[in-house]
Amino acid sequence: MRIASVLFLFFLLSCSSPSKEVQNLQFSDQEFSAESCVGEECASVKITWPKASETEIGTKINAVVLGRLMAYFRQDTVFGDMESAANDFVKSFEEFKKDFPEAPGAWTIEIEVEKTYESDSLLSLKFSEFEFTGGAHPNSSVNYITFDKSNGNQISEDQFVLNQAKLLSMTEEAFRQYHEVEEGVLLKDDNRFFLPEEGFFLPNAIGYEGDSLKLTYIPYEIGPYVMGYTELGFSLKELEGIVKK
Repeated sequence: MRIASVLFLFFLLSCSSPSKEVQNLQFSDQEFSAESCVGEECASVKITWPKASETEIGTKINAVVLGRLMAYFRQDTVFGDMESAANDFVKSFEEFKKDFPEAPGAWTIEIEVEKTYESDSLLSLKFSEFEFTGGAHPNSSVNYITFDKSNGNQISEDQFVLNQAKLLSMTEEAFRQYHEVEEGVLLKDDNRFFLPEEGFFLPNAIGYEGDSLKLTYIPYEIGPYVMGYTELGFSLKELEGIVKK
């Protein structure tokens, strides 16, 4: 009977405690840069990101992060590494300047990845990107990747949001306050916003930062470029039972 009790206690501890590998997940700061100039104008690349320790889980996280970073360069091409992605970017600049030598302006792409949240079960990374390759204005974006720390898998919004309808309702209310929409006016009737037939929606950029959940609408996602970013947030305490922690 005593042996059975000890085995049962061991079973409970092994199920409730995070693995040693998860507990020891560490990150180091990484940086990559490249530049190519034609005359006085240059194409430059600068990327900073946290690299997880080379455990089984850390390796899976790193693969997802690198894949996302390289996707910023060209959606229709799979690059083998960051150097080849950067080389493709600067080569495109050189060819452009060769074809249009009088075209003004340098090209740049800057990406910063930050670890913004970590609990015993979840890890959230924030991707901030700035890009200019000519045109009327630069482009920028914000996005998040959230991981299940028990296995290193990326998880989607519907996996960490427990009550989608409630979060949508809270976000719409916060959105109306942020943009000072008059009471009684429907968002679909406010011509400042781009709304599909289905109505209001959650942004693509949803992730954890500190003790909050951040929701960010980037330019063109729900309004014109001049509207800029709409950055909303709720404390995790407010979201008890609505999102995982």
